[in-house]
Amino acid sequence: MIQIFLYNKKRKDLKKEIKLDDIKTYEDMLYQINKLYEKDHEIESKIRFINNRCDKLKENSTYAIKNIGLVRYKYSDDAGGNLSFSLALMDDNQNGLVFTNISLIDSNSLYVRRIREGISDVLLMEEEKEAIKQAIEKVEKN
Repeated sequence: MIQIFLYNKKRKDLKKEIKLDDIKTYEDMLYQINKLYEKDHEIESKIRFINNRCDKLKENSTYAIKNIGLVRYKYSDDAGGNLSFSLALMDDNQNGLVFTNISLIDSNSLYVRRIREGISDVLLMEEEKEAIKQAIEKVEKN
């Protein structure tokens, strides 16, 4: 979209640069055409560069954490409120981490689990599985 906008803008600018009054001879016309061709080539080169950058950014973004699942819960009857949680942070390849905080009246415990391709190498609590499921559903929507 950006590339099309830039290309159209440059095309309009080029049209303004054509000076029909300056064209008196065949050589003048060739000179103007050559000048426009060089500028057009320069624009196409810049568009290719922008497209390459966009492709690289898109490729790198698959490894960025952008899919989140959060489950809040009451760990036990001794805990006050839904202060415990499991938070899954994942990329588009279903890799990431699950943070689980277990909150009791007198203490908190934080656990971190690594997730690879949607699977953990340790046994997970149901809340952690649900957080991962939420994050994976967001991956599949993208």
